[in-house]
Amino acid sequence: MNRSGNANGLPFHFSTPSPSPRRPGFSTTPSSSSIATLSNINSSINSNNNISNSSSSNSLSNANALPNRRLSPAKFFVLTGLCVLSLLALSHFFSSEQDHVALTDEDPSPAHKDASGDELERELIVRQILQSRKSAYAFEDFTDESLQLRENEHLLPATAILLGWKRTEGLKLIVKYLARYPYIKQIIVWNNNKDIKLSKRDFELAMASDSGADSDSTTGSSSSSPSGSATTGSRARALPELQVYNAAENLHDFAKYMSCSLAKYAHCYFQDDDWLNTHMDALYTNFLTSPNLIHTSTLPLIQMEHRRWTFTNEDYNMHAGFSWMGTGSYLPRAKARRLLEQRANTTLAKDRYKVIDMYFSVWTNQYPYQLVNYLTPLDQKNGWSTDGVNDHWSIVFRNMLDAADRLYSALLANFETAGKDYFEREEEEPLVKDRHTRSPCFNDKCLFMTSLDPFPDPKEVVFKGDLQTIDEQNANFMELDYPTTEFWRTFAYIHAVDNDPLTCWNSFKVPKAGDSFGLRFVKPVALTRLTVVSSKVLTALEGQITVLASDMRGVSWTTCQHTVRYPFTHTMILDFTCPPGHLLPQGLIHQIKVQFDADLEKSLDICGMDAGGMAL
Repeated sequence: MNRSGNANGLPFHFSTPSPSPRRPGFSTTPSSSSIATLSNINSSINSNNNISNSSSSNSLSNANALPNRRLSPAKFFVLTGLCVLSLLALSHFFSSEQDHVALTDEDPSPAHKDASGDELERELIVRQILQSRKSAYAFEDFTDESLQLRENEHLLPATAILLGWKRTEGLKLIVKYLARYPYIKQIIVWNNNKDIKLSKRDFELAMASDSGADSDSTTGSSSSSPSGSATTGSRARALPELQVYNAAENLHDFAKYMSCSLAKYAHCYFQDDDWLNTHMDALYTNFLTSPNLIHTSTLPLIQMEHRRWTFTNEDYNMHAGFSWMGTGSYLPRAKARRLLEQRANTTLAKDRYKVIDMYFSVWTNQYPYQLVNYLTPLDQKNGWSTDGVNDHWSIVFRNMLDAADRLYSALLANFETAGKDYFEREEEEPLVKDRHTRSPCFNDKCLFMTSLDPFPDPKEVVFKGDLQTIDEQNANFMELDYPTTEFWRTFAYIHAVDNDPLTCWNSFKVPKAGDSFGLRFVKPVALTRLTVVSSKVLTALEGQITVLASDMRGVSWTTCQHTVRYPFTHTMILDFTCPPGHLLPQGLIHQIKVQFDADLEKSLDICGMDAGGMAL
């Protein structure tokens, strides 16, 4: 394990150049998107605190209302004094507000008051997210009774697994944040720090008065109670069942999988305490399409690394891939339980349990389904332990490769075994080539889809268990037609739907007939218009495309009648009507895509879209 008690965060302190500053969520360089975000935050702060600065705003209003005539020197100095006082009041207000946007209700520490501009911006953004984000899924659809209804049979409740170490404030924030998403029906907090004792009282979930007494929990016993309820506006919502475990020793990431194996529900959601998943609905929506797989979300450059960290040998049914789990991920509880069986039936040394995250995704012998998006950081302190360790990456690579070697040996030795098999042999669907959902939209209301994958198929590199370093694996993939780091930093999937017209996704490969791009909606929409903006001329697509729509499954598609307009050469407006039917009940669309009828001559790029007035 690479951390003192908490889940892995290493890949997001990459030694490669940082991502483009024009990214939603956290920006170090002013841009159109970051300026708009901060403007919205300040507007929100002003509207929520108009009482505290009413005197200053009244002063400004009175000053602005003065007649437009030449002022006497005395009046001029009076007016100037009022303006100065108003500006000082506003300055004091914003300074105070920034000091109190800390993620707790406690007084800020001196260290916080000296935080850098980036930290203050991060906290403002987190504050805005906490004020504005809410789920499109209804709480009433996730009651025990509603989940039995036929129309809700596709909905799956989940148990959230959170590890605690030293960042208890981040942990508390995430618990409160997850409670607003109805599909998180249970939260298990596992505290790995024996010097800190946590209880349910620490997590500010207003349980119902009849939920029973709260009691602390230790390893082997838990503090739990029936879900209570909270009121948001006029609507009551159920709160997730909360359990808190205090470990007698630091079990590191192994505690995540042990907790998941004990979960009430058949699927678990993993979340570290140093990142905030601002695309909860999008990730959950994609998870529902294939709940048998691991679903994760990660940064563009990390996803690029993950596509090289795949280990394939079709002769021995090996089709494994690595993924970090801590920035928001879903997995079947059955896979966590299988990991415990695998651990008990291998010669894995006990100290390797600390780095079990390096083994888990590889030992599922499946390629994880990964979404590409930018991440919102919380407090990043007290993460990796550096005691006696100079190169954390060497730990990651060594154990990841050891996981692949052990899997390969197990598959090779037991290829004809008819008894108990602790490793999955069959590759689960959808296959990598059929996974077209790529990135969440910035507003968490949809996902960008495309059949165009810039990376080679994992099967093109054969793993034979003979690598000495992970660099050899990387080199094998780089010999293929693989995008450069600079290309993917600039043209990753997320840039098609990040609400920033200055960034674009590029297909890398030239689209062929049958390739497509489009959107999957979190909730079905009545849609008749789609606008696509590119940095390239789009008029050449005239007569070369078909518009198709589908339900949430996307197995069958119906053709929509469409017309095309080009107000600018780089802008294409599609007006369409899709026939209602069993695929589109009441004419509502879950998925829409634009499919090419012929091969194109150049790669495609998309800088933004608008779906029926929803700017992306």
